[in-house]
Amino acid sequence: SEEFMRRNDIGVLSGLMVLIACGGGAGPRTGVGDVAPNTAPKPAERARGNASLILGAEVATSGASDALQAIRILRPSMLRGRTGSGNDQSGTADMVVYVDGVRLGGPQQLVSVAAMNVKEIRWLSASDATTRFGTGHPFGAILVQTK
Repeated sequence: SEEFMRRNDIGVLSGLMVLIACGGGAGPRTGVGDVAPNTAPKPAERARGNASLILGAEVATSGASDALQAIRILRPSMLRGRTGSGNDQSGTADMVVYVDGVRLGGPQQLVSVAAMNVKEIRWLSASDATTRFGTGHPFGAILVQTK
């Protein structure tokens, strides 16, 4: 029975060593209640990686006064048509802007939307815009949702 206890202790110690070497699965320790800090990205940080989306938090920190200026600062690629066809090199002449679902016209109409009122700006491809709104979107569409 003494030999059994010695073998059992060695097995327990071996298991503990393996557990410690593998990190124990306990997660990071901060010393403050041992709770890992919240490392989830903020909404503006998440949007920054998305070339087709600008969130209001990003617009608010951009220093822009209107939606067009915000796009020029944060995602200028939204103003360039992403297609190889058409006569206009920039693609903006045929780009259609919608604010809260209402068709306004071209990108210049975005100057009428104050930056502080922007909740979200989204670019749709030509095919997505055509699916959603019908024909007439050869360079896509810019959708602005206000607060």
